[in-house]
Amino acid sequence: MTSCKTPIRIFATALTIASIAFSTTSCVENSAKYRELQAQLDSLQGNYGQQKNQLDEIFSIINEVEEGLNDIRTTEKILTVENSKENSNISENQRTRMLSDVNAVKEAIARYKERIEELKKENSIKSVEFRKRLNALTKELEEKAEIINDLQRQLKAKDVIISRKEQTIDSLGRHVSDLKEDISALTGEKEDMQQTIATQDKAIYSAYYIIGSKSELIDAGVLSRGGLFKSAKISYEAEKTSFIKIDYREISTINTNSSRAKVLSNHRRGTYSIEEVDGQDILTISDPEGFWEQTKYLVIQTQ
Repeated sequence: MTSCKTPIRIFATALTIASIAFSTTSCVENSAKYRELQAQLDSLQGNYGQQKNQLDEIFSIINEVEEGLNDIRTTEKILTVENSKENSNISENQRTRMLSDVNAVKEAIARYKERIEELKKENSIKSVEFRKRLNALTKELEEKAEIINDLQRQLKAKDVIISRKEQTIDSLGRHVSDLKEDISALTGEKEDMQQTIATQDKAIYSAYYIIGSKSELIDAGVLSRGGLFKSAKISYEAEKTSFIKIDYREISTINTNSSRAKVLSNHRRGTYSIEEVDGQDILTISDPEGFWEQTKYLVIQTQ
């Protein structure tokens, strides 16, 4: 940088003056001219020291900005990679940290831009190359600011999407919970209905039978004595405890334990038969629905 050599030239001039002054005789050292030159030298040395301090401060600021830019570049790459991941691969803690990093980078960029603007106002350095360098730093900081702003917008947009998804998931969770309760209630109703149907089935398909001699049937209250030459009549008001209860869907044969048995109750012909097996009469029901259609009480008299 051309203008940065000004302090050096000043210092060289001071040395020249000093050498001329010191080349004179001792009598000259006490002259007014010498004292004037000595004062100029002291002033030039002071100015040089001041300008050197200013330059050190300026380059310290530039170094700070350039190092900060390196950190910003690294952070930007990391944030860009993390932001490119699927939403499901980024935890809430990661999103919070990324937003915090973005804000920190934005603050750093703003701070470095302020420092560069301060340097641009420095009139002691007029080098064109120096100005170009400051402009290049400003441009890169502005580019990074735009990238970081875009990342921030994307992160906020993702947060909105994730928030909506979480709300949808919560809503679906409540809906599933409601459905489970409905299913549980329906299951309970189904079980109650099945129990009711089972009870109704037992009632619908329940039948009763009793086997005994005439006197046993009379004693059980199933038969009543008729008048002379009148046949006995079946009493359907007999105690049910005298009968054996069955599910007629499960019973198709009844062993009478007798060699002479007859059906006294009223059942359709052709729906059953009585056959002797090993000396005992066996009642076989071939058509259960037809057999039990007229009465659910079967009375078998044995001899």
